[in-house]
Amino acid sequence: MTAITKTAEVAKTTETAAEQLLRDVAYVLKLTRRVKEEMSADRAAPVAPGRKADRALVA
Repeated sequence: MTAITKTAEVAKTTETAAEQLLRDVAYVLKLTRRVKEEMSADRAAPVAPGRKADRALVA
């Protein structure tokens, strides 16, 4: 059986690939949060006709 002599290279490649994968996942999560915030902002509660939000009465 042939001995494996390049384990350090394999480990380095695996770490680099894992780091890149984690960066990609973090980027997708960041974009997902941004899109969710934008969608939530678009769904802001509409103000009833005849009322203005900046002149609401406070009891």
